[in-house]
Amino acid sequence: MANSELQKLNGVGAATISQLNSLGLFTIQDLCFHLPNTYQNKTKVTPISNLDIGEEALIEGEVVSVQAIYRPRKMLVAKISDGYSYLNLRLFYFHPNQTRQFQKGLSIRCYGKTSLSKYGLEMIHPDYEINQKLPPLQKTLNPTYRICKGISQNKIKKFIQEAIKVYDFEDEAINLNHYGDDNALSIKDALEIIHNPSAEIPIDDLIPGGTHPARVKLLKEELIAFQTGMVSLRSKMKTSKAEPCIENGIWREDFLSMFPYELTAAQSRVESEINKDLIKSEPMMRLVQGDVGSGKTAVAILAATKALDSNFQAAFMAPTTLLAQQHFENIKNFFPNHIDEIELLTSGLTKSVRKKILEKIKLGKIKFIVGTHAIFQADVEYCNLALAIIDEQHRFGVNQRLALIKKTENQNIHPHQLTLTATPIPRTLSMSIYANMDVSVIDEMPPGRQPIITSMLSMQSKENLISRTREAISKDSLIYWICPLVEESETLDLSSVTQTHEILCDEFGEDKVGLVHGKLSKDSKNEEIDKFRDGKTKILVSTTVIEVGVDVPDADIMIIENAERFGLAQLHQLRGRVGRGSKQSYCILLHKDKLNEVSSERLDVLCQTQDGFKIAEKDLEIRGPGEIMGAQQTGIVPFKYANLIRDSRYLEETKLIAEKIFNEDRQLANKLIKRWVSGSMAYADA
Repeated sequence: MANSELQKLNGVGAATISQLNSLGLFTIQDLCFHLPNTYQNKTKVTPISNLDIGEEALIEGEVVSVQAIYRPRKMLVAKISDGYSYLNLRLFYFHPNQTRQFQKGLSIRCYGKTSLSKYGLEMIHPDYEINQKLPPLQKTLNPTYRICKGISQNKIKKFIQEAIKVYDFEDEAINLNHYGDDNALSIKDALEIIHNPSAEIPIDDLIPGGTHPARVKLLKEELIAFQTGMVSLRSKMKTSKAEPCIENGIWREDFLSMFPYELTAAQSRVESEINKDLIKSEPMMRLVQGDVGSGKTAVAILAATKALDSNFQAAFMAPTTLLAQQHFENIKNFFPNHIDEIELLTSGLTKSVRKKILEKIKLGKIKFIVGTHAIFQADVEYCNLALAIIDEQHRFGVNQRLALIKKTENQNIHPHQLTLTATPIPRTLSMSIYANMDVSVIDEMPPGRQPIITSMLSMQSKENLISRTREAISKDSLIYWICPLVEESETLDLSSVTQTHEILCDEFGEDKVGLVHGKLSKDSKNEEIDKFRDGKTKILVSTTVIEVGVDVPDADIMIIENAERFGLAQLHQLRGRVGRGSKQSYCILLHKDKLNEVSSERLDVLCQTQDGFKIAEKDLEIRGPGEIMGAQQTGIVPFKYANLIRDSRYLEETKLIAEKIFNEDRQLANKLIKRWVSGSMAYADA
């Protein structure tokens, strides 16, 4: 039904539907709410002489010359002049016939990030158009969206514009003014503004952290939908039963014999809190917060042994295939006597392998199931699931947690739920967001960890940093080099990570520098990470795909480009990829040359403290520009627009509205959830 809706759009056939589905877009509504990640201002031209290094801009000029170079590596270089100054356009990925596009004397318009290298002032892989005569400039800001292979920015824009025209918004059916939402904009009007913003609207008002009424309308309604779901979840739990998990046996003994460390006092305290919940016949709903490296996973596996020794099943859900695979390998090592009872379930399995695994899960032959969101799909039937562990809880929405509950709903027995997060949430905030959950905090790090020395450095000093990197490599350092932007734009985002990779390959040789980003296959990612872990490559250039779960104990330096573009929580997560061994570790925050006061204050926080909770409190206090995280590489992003930390000022108001809606109008609650959560269930049935 859903995909037949998409076929009504011009140019949408079976192949396009498959591509849209991979982006989580199954309906006309999904397209309407596929919101921009950021915007490009292509309404004004900047003279080449006025370009700022590291900033994005639109330039116009003439092609002066072009050459394709094949050694030391393949690249196309075109020289452009605007009559006063020159700039080089560089492409590393191009077809031979592209060189013929760049004819001398033709007009060219480029939009991209300006950089300075030994080749001079340049743009790498910018958006560009070439013609005898260029078309008029755009009248509105240009939104950029999360896309995938086969779906270009132009295609997704076309589909979204058409979807908005044909979709029945039911704005009168979902009128929240009666419940205290005083924003006069309708959702349709808000979406029209967000997808087609006037050039007069400052981009900062539209991007995360912005205060434009259209943006506020969308994020508040999304928060209301989320909190309505949480109220429903709490209501369901009050009337549910769970299997008491009371035994300590061979699974626990195996883990404790194989675990190489003593539990910290904080881990032991949290384990005790969990065990008190597990022995009850009411479903546990507990959130465990702990900084990167504090040992949350060990506590979660100990909780699993309680269910396993009580002869029930346990499921461990991770947000990415990479992290699920890593958990699976580690868990198998802890339980050498139970290898055949532990299995990995992800969406990448072949049909025949998946079928065999599902049959064993149904019969109870597999006791410990590790996987991504694939573990709660409709065809997964559990024999006696008693505990569901959800890692990186902020990556999963309410509907994913409800899906796990429904796995045992026919017996009116619901699994206990243990959710983990390394994203520190201030206690006052967690009480508002997770009012239906008990919260445990692991507030102690394992002994022997040295504080990570964190410093800020202007992009102007990048060349000096590369020299220092050479010295560090000679002393056997392993270095992460993180670039922002994942894969929303076909050109700009790839240029960020590709440009840095090319520069470092020039400096250190291709055999010393690895590359990981979202467009790589799972096998290619794993291969690159393994080479880095084994020390075959010394620098791993990456997007934020390594933010969670990549564990390389010998990595001791983390360099983050354009650090001002990340949220504090994400920077803290990235920094946590180093400092996992006994070596002194370092984190360098590379930032644009001119930082505003708020950005400078935010980065200073990282330099001053390693305490994730202090960082979260400060982030809340500053409320600076939000995270530009881009799309998650895999897994499920619960929020399209809102951010619980950044938009916390709206939580109290939206929580009251959500409770009122749930208590007074379950039908409205369902409509609201359906609008915001693709493939959502009937939350308000409780």
